[in-house]
Amino acid sequence: MDADIHDQWTSFEEYEAGSWNRFLERLKTEYPELTTEEQGSIDNLRKLCRENARINLLEEERLMSFKRRFVYIAQKRLRPPAVTGNRELVELFVKTLDSIFQDVLNSRLSIQRTLKVDTQGRSRIEDPYNLDHVVQKAIELVSGKTIARALKHMPGILSRNGKVDPDTRGLVYYSKEESVRKVEAHPDVEAL
Repeated sequence: MDADIHDQWTSFEEYEAGSWNRFLERLKTEYPELTTEEQGSIDNLRKLCRENARINLLEEERLMSFKRRFVYIAQKRLRPPAVTGNRELVELFVKTLDSIFQDVLNSRLSIQRTLKVDTQGRSRIEDPYNLDHVVQKAIELVSGKTIARALKHMPGILSRNGKVDPDTRGLVYYSKEESVRKVEAHPDVEAL
């Protein structure tokens, strides 16, 4: 700790009185950024989502890394008194996934009747899913027994850069960007 800061802190009335709780409150007053860190910053959460945009079904490691950081901040934001609602956090998490992943996740949640319900068994249509459950289902999709997961581990079938091994006969995962690129027709196709 810097000597000047030490001198400033020890000069606080709360420090001299020996009251740790009052001293912490004084520090929060003197350093408002401590409260932001304690509650988690929505700006930091949005930045994290932008940095991890378009996570796809084949990116288990990337999803897990994102999930750890996202959930850490989200839990701070949900601590009473909550400064962000469940719905906003679910939307931020899901929008970070690519469109195919979003569709598959939505289907999985809908099929398995995973609606969030209150103590009387009612659900809110505008906030149907609990963040923890959405995250759990996303993890199941990238780490479970899915077709995409099976193809990822078959030698020569699938490559991450969109190229096909010559002996695969055309099975490949294309990103959204690759699927809209102009591609020239193969000479055999033009002959038809």
